Amino acid sequence: MHRRRGFTLIELLVVIAIIAILAAILFPVFAQAREKARATTCLSNNKQVGLAVAMYLQDNDNTFPAMPKTPDGILTLAGGGKISTYYDSLQPYTKSQQIWICPSDSLNPNDKLATMAPPSMGYHMNGNLITPTGLGEAAVAAPSNCMLMRESGAGYVYRFAYLRPYPGGCDNIVGFKGANGKNGPHRDGYNFLLADTHAKWFSDTQSLNLSQFPEDTGRSTRALHPKAIVPCPAN
Repeated sequence: MHRRRGFTLIELLVVIAIIAILAAILFPVFAQAREKARATTCLSNNKQVGLAVAMYLQDNDNTFPAMPKTPDGILTLAGGGKISTYYDSLQPYTKSQQIWICPSDSLNPNDKLATMAPPSMGYHMNGNLITPTGLGEAAVAAPSNCMLMRESGAGYVYRFAYLRPYPGGCDNIVGFKGANGKNGPHRDGYNFLLADTHAKWFSDTQSLNLSQFPEDTGRSTRALHPKAIVPCPAN
């Protein structure tokens, strides 16, 4: 009778080694593809918020949403609360509250109320444009180069509406994970919504240039900002 020959130990080890090599090559590619998809979804979120802002401007004499204080709790119109945040003001113009959460976001250990579902949010608006009384669109000299909204620096979700940078305060847009950490949620950068309501990805250095204060000598960080709130809020 003809006997079937099985794999030898050497052949089995060679097959396992080949599979391990292929996995080492392909897994990072798959991870990059997944992150690219998340970044694309996040950029789409920014664009949809931008459309909501554009419609809001048309209905409110070309004035950006107002917010009396930062941070302020998200009330949402559905809850019957008064409009007190930019999130609440823009809700009638958005089809889904999910656009305020980036797929790469994670739970915030310092905000026990936040969840990975609406009305939590993972984006911050510029405190120099979102003012207590409402700023006119014409006051922005270069809207295509001025940040209106960016992603949460630490990639967390919040149940509060925050302003970054704080009006006349400070920002911690880069280096949130330390000198050896990444400087942005997506490929060491951020998806931005600009004041003219178009969205774009920027590197961390470009992000600094778009969000820094006029009196900054360099980067708009807590350490370098001459008018930083003491202590500067960490979130």
